[in-house]
Amino acid sequence: MANRILEFDPITHITAGAIGQPGHRDFFIQAMYGQDVVSLHCGIEQVLALAEAIEEMLSNLEELGLKRELDLEIDEAMMALKEPVDPLFRVGAMGLGYDVGRDRILLVAQELLDEEEGHEPLEVRFFATRAQMQALSMYAVQVVAGGRSPEQMALEAEIYARRNGHGES
Repeated sequence: MANRILEFDPITHITAGAIGQPGHRDFFIQAMYGQDVVSLHCGIEQVLALAEAIEEMLSNLEELGLKRELDLEIDEAMMALKEPVDPLFRVGAMGLGYDVGRDRILLVAQELLDEEEGHEPLEVRFFATRAQMQALSMYAVQVVAGGRSPEQMALEAEIYARRNGHGES
């Protein structure tokens, strides 16, 4: 059976956010498609890894001659999660791609399923501009750092790298 796929192309906005007190926060990726809001529940490591992957992709695209926004400013009110935050699913895996013909970055997120669940995971695909993804990356780093000291962040990044991205959020 094929994956169930929801495609949002193009999105009008994308952000990351957290709800709760530091140490007990729930993290989300949220995108808007017209008036529809799609929220995905993520782990802190996933949000940080996504920010790093976006930055790497933007650097690779820059080497190919596609310039990034140099004076991009983050409007925290605009980047805040839109209420109510009702997640479509908990993310199991994410990946990035690039559509050369349309100059869009593709974020693919797949639902985390228990082994007992008898269906294929739901998958969402968000098509965004490079500037939207650059803003997401910058803001996601701020969101993650908002609840941790620099020492905690370095330790968590080291643990995450040792687990090769696997583990609890």
